Amino acid sequence: MIPSAGRMIFSLLLLASPVVFAAQSDNTTLGIEIIRAHFQGAGLVPYLLANFTPTALLTATYTGGGVVTPGQLLPKSRTQTAPNLTITPANMTTLLNEKYTLVMVDAWAPGYTDPRGQICHWVVNGVTIQDHSVLTRGSVEVEQYRGPTPPSGSGPHRYVILLYAQRLPTVPPPQGFPIQNNNPGFCHLADYVKASNIGPLIAGTYFTVEEGVATFTPSPTSPVMTSTLLASGSSGPSASTAGTVAQHNGAFSSSSNYLTILLAPFLWLLAL
Repeated sequence: MIPSAGRMIFSLLLLASPVVFAAQSDNTTLGIEIIRAHFQGAGLVPYLLANFTPTALLTATYTGGGVVTPGQLLPKSRTQTAPNLTITPANMTTLLNEKYTLVMVDAWAPGYTDPRGQICHWVVNGVTIQDHSVLTRGSVEVEQYRGPTPPSGSGPHRYVILLYAQRLPTVPPPQGFPIQNNNPGFCHLADYVKASNIGPLIAGTYFTVEEGVATFTPSPTSPVMTSTLLASGSSGPSASTAGTVAQHNGAFSSSSNYLTILLAPFLWLLAL
């Protein structure tokens, strides 16, 4: 390659990197607003969580399908094995903790409550994050993953997956855990979080599973208008980008930045 051409490509890559990073940051910020709006509209706030202010996007992918969008109705058969989880922080200072706690609960159909709490489907302490992937190997599985099994006619159950930062490397299970032998495994999420003394909630997502036809009328939920969220900020991405964010729920790739970093040394050598 002609040296001047190598220098030109190297310079263009360096100039493009901040632009790509800024666009991805805008996408992530919008995605966080979208998932916040979904939690509000679905009634998960305040029923399950007093408030929900995530600092990252949590993405779930079940075998045999693509990225799970917020509130997506999934067949029960597809959700019987644990999903793959990835996370995209709003900024690189978000994911500084070495250990996290992963929780999945059944928050029932909208408008239905049970004095016994929620059904606990998954609790893992000490999970780690590597290259945006949430890893459970080497962690403490307080509650093994149990796939959704909503009773027929009980409406669209909301299965909520949450990721908490841990204050301490280990989390002693509070009284009543593990509860594998307590089928279906009732628990109060708020009580578990308080008793475990885990850190702040940083991300979450949810999907729905329904068996049969509901024998009661679930409470209405509020649809999320992506265009309204986009209009609330003047510096956000375009409407087409917003649609992509809503569809993929934060499954954003940083491959462009990685490519720039990987190729930069080689292109610099060519430029010499």
